[in-house]
Amino acid sequence: MKLNLLSKLLFVMLLAFTVNSFIYFSFGNIYSSKILNYTDFSKQFHSGIYQYRILSGYFLIWIYDFLSSLNIDYKIFKLKFQDPNSEPQMYLSFYILNTIFMVLSASILFFITETTNFVATNAEKILIASLAIFAMAFAQFVIVPYDISSYFFLLLFFYFLLQYLQKSSILLLAFLMIIILISTLNRESSALSLSLAGTLLYSKFGFKRETFQPILLLGIAFIAVYFGMRFLNQSFSTNDGNLFSQNFSEPKNILGLLFWITFFIFSLIIAKNRNAKQQILIFHFLSLPYILMCFYTGIIYEIRLYVPLFLTSILLGRTELLRIH
Repeated sequence: MKLNLLSKLLFVMLLAFTVNSFIYFSFGNIYSSKILNYTDFSKQFHSGIYQYRILSGYFLIWIYDFLSSLNIDYKIFKLKFQDPNSEPQMYLSFYILNTIFMVLSASILFFITETTNFVATNAEKILIASLAIFAMAFAQFVIVPYDISSYFFLLLFFYFLLQYLQKSSILLLAFLMIIILISTLNRESSALSLSLAGTLLYSKFGFKRETFQPILLLGIAFIAVYFGMRFLNQSFSTNDGNLFSQNFSEPKNILGLLFWITFFIFSLIIAKNRNAKQQILIFHFLSLPYILMCFYTGIIYEIRLYVPLFLTSILLGRTELLRIH
């Protein structure tokens, strides 16, 4: 890797680490204060839909247990919590887990922007990566163990999908399936990887066998894990139920909806050309099942729900593929 490329990679990694550290240590968290202890975290994330997001939960508990083996004086961090039951050790576990995946996400962002299919100036590449980092960090007023890691797996899928579109090898397709398998163990929003694959495969091949065959195999990988975990647990429950009316009536959720609209328009504004805008629109269309579920059972004020759509959109806005007729 050339020195200039290495310096840019180190910059985005440093930016990710710095911004995420400020988010965790410079602001008091209100929204997620109830789960910042081991007991309440375990109670919430081992029930309902959360019990299927097992990968990042295991990572968090492993970090928590590792910190337990160290003789740390948590007073040095000068942490202040809204809830007296909050544990500095749990909070620090969240910070370590999400900062690691934030830095990894920044690295993959850099590699995506350096692919031959990503058309942008050096300044635009850095600005787009930086914008993505700030968006991921800003959304962490909701602290959970699986969001930042889910962005990483989505971006990793994006990168290797671009490699597959350059050289349609069975090995690369198998690796994409493995990413889907792992990311679905982490969070069911891995379905957005299928929407991304459908968008870029259609952009290159149109309605041809080369589009539908990979989508079918990737879809099988997603379904196998998604339904497999639920059949093993013999439960398909969710915690929140139907929140559709609340998402269009409560002021905070309306503010969240404004975020969705604003950042969707923003991704279209900075898109390179008409074809790039079309890719963004197709991606959102293919993501309708995810979007509808967000409005039905999610809390729209939690803008983290739109972040994976936004990250993918700003990258699609600069991704160009040669159409094969």
